[in-house]
Amino acid sequence: MLYTDLIAVVDLEEEDVEEVDIEEEFIEESIGGAAANVKLLKEYPGSLILGTGVLTGTLCPGSSVGIVTAERNGTVCHSAFNWFAGTELKLSGFSFVVIKGKASDPVYLWLHDEIADIEKTDLWGKNTWETTDILRDELGEDRIQTLVIGEGGEKQSGASLLVNNYWGCDDRNALASAFGERNVKAVTMRGMGEIEIDDPETFTAQTESLLGHFRSAVKKKGTPIEGLDAITHRYDACFNCPYPCRNFVMTGEEEGVLIFQRHLTDLISHGLDVKEAVTVLGECYRHGVNPHYGTDPKALVTMEPQPVQPLESHEAWYYTMGICPILDQFSVDRETILNLINSGTGLDLSQEDVDAVISTV
Repeated sequence: MLYTDLIAVVDLEEEDVEEVDIEEEFIEESIGGAAANVKLLKEYPGSLILGTGVLTGTLCPGSSVGIVTAERNGTVCHSAFNWFAGTELKLSGFSFVVIKGKASDPVYLWLHDEIADIEKTDLWGKNTWETTDILRDELGEDRIQTLVIGEGGEKQSGASLLVNNYWGCDDRNALASAFGERNVKAVTMRGMGEIEIDDPETFTAQTESLLGHFRSAVKKKGTPIEGLDAITHRYDACFNCPYPCRNFVMTGEEEGVLIFQRHLTDLISHGLDVKEAVTVLGECYRHGVNPHYGTDPKALVTMEPQPVQPLESHEAWYYTMGICPILDQFSVDRETILNLINSGTGLDLSQEDVDAVISTV
């Protein structure tokens, strides 16, 4: 059904994890991603939810997206996380994670092989880059994906930013603070699980056709910001994505920054040139703060709560499917995606069914 089997319900106060089976009815009613997270948030009010889209981690092009959902300032908010983290979350065996309560001391979650461990940690106060390095070393695997908070999340800043490994997520509403409120420093993920496909032959043929469309449509690399290509070291793409939209820019002999377009554009709008903006962006990611609000990372770690920034109109659909919304510019055919979902899950969803689910996000 395009999901691994379990939902982890993590009770931080009781230091306990309940494993809940994912039922076909749950997928039929909520499809996945942001919509499924909303359904779980109603079942577990006040929780922090991590989820994967119905197509996350599959052969579908661009299927890299995982979603964080929590209530901020009285509004349900979502943030995507990309790179390889969405895929690793699903393949860990836990397609969704519900985080309840608050830990008495700082912890991190370690999701792997259908096991969810709550581990106490002395990493509180470390920056995001140090935290990722230490966790990968401690757990013995460089390919572990991390969702990490820095000083911004620890201090529950209105400008806090969730960081995936070393690089910022599209966390527009300080969901990193939802981790800090619960004394969760990081979530670490690694999996070797399998995703069940109802009709593998049809599903594979459909993904190959979709990939052919993108190969014809994608004619560029990197983030379209003037002057950025001239200082780019390489171009990178997230899991199974046909568009290498991320510029990696060296800022020293051994360090660099992977660019997220919205963040770099924000810094340039504050008056920095592209080289200055790249350097400041690296510091923002270390501190776990959002450059939308200014160019001084240290000042941003104590910012008061900010107004909620809603999803853009097309994002709810992508955040439910588990596909990166940056591909919207290449004319994603929603009927093709619906056919993929039906061949992968064995359901018989209509476009009306999908639209009704998306309206809940």
